[in-house]
Amino acid sequence: MKIKEGIDITAFLDTVKECKGSVYFKTIEGDQLNLKSLLSQYILISIIDNAELAGNGVIDCSQKEDFSLLKEFVIPCQ
Repeated sequence: MKIKEGIDITAFLDTVKECKGSVYFKTIEGDQLNLKSLLSQYILISIIDNAELAGNGVIDCSQKEDFSLLKEFVIPCQ
C-alpha cells in the first residue's frame, strides 16, 4: 500500500500507534522504517514532504487486520 498524498500525518501516526502489529515504511532501496519508532516517524515526516520519495515507498503491516485501520491513509499498489 502506498501513502496517499495530502494526508494528515499526525492522524496517520496516531492510527499507527493503535495497530496491534508492526507497521513499516519500506523504500525501493530496501530500507525499512518501523513507524512505531519515534525516530522513524521523524524520518517519515521528511520523506512525506518529497513526493518522489514518498511515492517510491510502501506501507507494510505485520498484522493483516491493521490494514483496515490504515485504509483511509493508503492506496493499493499497482
